[in-house]
Amino acid sequence: MSAVSSNPFSLEGRRILVTGASSGIGEAAVRLCANMGARVIACGRNAERLEAVVAGLAGSGHQTVAGDLTDPAARQAVVDAVPALDGCVFSAGIAALAPMRMVSQRHLDTLFAVNYDAPILLTQALLAKRKLAQGASLVYVSALAEHTAPFATGIYSGTKGALESTVRTIAAEVAKQGMRANCVSPGYVATPMMDGLQSVMNSDSKMEMAALGTIEPDDVAAGIVYLLAPASRWVSRTSLTVDAGLTLHHR
Repeated sequence: MSAVSSNPFSLEGRRILVTGASSGIGEAAVRLCANMGARVIACGRNAERLEAVVAGLAGSGHQTVAGDLTDPAARQAVVDAVPALDGCVFSAGIAALAPMRMVSQRHLDTLFAVNYDAPILLTQALLAKRKLAQGASLVYVSALAEHTAPFATGIYSGTKGALESTVRTIAAEVAKQGMRANCVSPGYVATPMMDGLQSVMNSDSKMEMAALGTIEPDDVAAGIVYLLAPASRWVSRTSLTVDAGLTLHHR
């Protein structure tokens, strides 16, 4: 029995691209992918932080590609730099809150550029240049806000709703190549992004609402790795909720 078949969660020998890899969920995903045997291409805006993350990874053969994926030239640089990929994790994202009466064009454009345009246009470029191997798995980090729509998240939730809708179409289109496309939909996660929202919301109280406790980036990374691995080979066109029981009482 092969190593992969004996461990359906192994990523041994696979090449995985992770965006947003310099912090939070993306960093946790990079570390866990490497621990599971993958060779990782870590992508993010902070070159120094990326190098530090990759320097601490298990295994060898990892690389970094620094750049802002809202820039077409940066997306092209990623496509040019990567070999044929067995998986992609689209984790780069931003959160900014505004009640609808305070929403501006700039607020809308900024959130959509990072949370929707960048991952979808990078996916398009990877497909067009045939940089996704047969059987590749695509995993997009969405957010529970897409389903629950908390106060002042109208545009943020909209970006994630648009992302999930498009991923369902991507899954249908790539299935004939044996590829899969799924989302992971986390609740409130203890990340630097959440810390940055403290000035406009009490994120600690939000996290305390989850019956099962605080979600850490590693918890979300485990769901991501499941969707990358052979263990989920029949799973596509879905969204895996990781909310620590936050929606147990939602109807």
